[in-house]
Amino acid sequence: MEERFWDKVDKTETCWLWTGGKVKDGYGMFKINGQMQLSHRVSWILSGNTIPEGHVIRHKCRSKNCVNPEHLETGTLAENQADRVRDGTSNRGIRQHLAKLTEEQVRQIRVRADENQRLLGEEYGVSKATIWDIIRRKSWAWLE
Repeated sequence: MEERFWDKVDKTETCWLWTGGKVKDGYGMFKINGQMQLSHRVSWILSGNTIPEGHVIRHKCRSKNCVNPEHLETGTLAENQADRVRDGTSNRGIRQHLAKLTEEQVRQIRVRADENQRLLGEEYGVSKATIWDIIRRKSWAWLE
């Protein structure tokens, strides 16, 4: 299994790039005992490291398909999400595949907060609850 894994790695001078299969967001995947695993997690474990409960493997080099253990570290989900926000790779807003609104539409809704929320929802193709969440900053909270 280890040999099969490392055969799918291109060791450059810096990053070790995963050349095997990837999911649509760019992370490498590797099958172990019939189950798909993230390649950077497999690399971390094959290199003799452990993953503390509740932690993920973060890329210090910011390359999603790097499996160089020297470029990886453990961290919390919150730390990983902060990395994604910093790097502009977070799936929030219009990057979220289920988003029905654009950032500009959200800003318009907030400007029109005094209007009937049901009618705003109909106009923008979302529910009254979605309008409420936008106005109260329970969703799209990061957007100015």
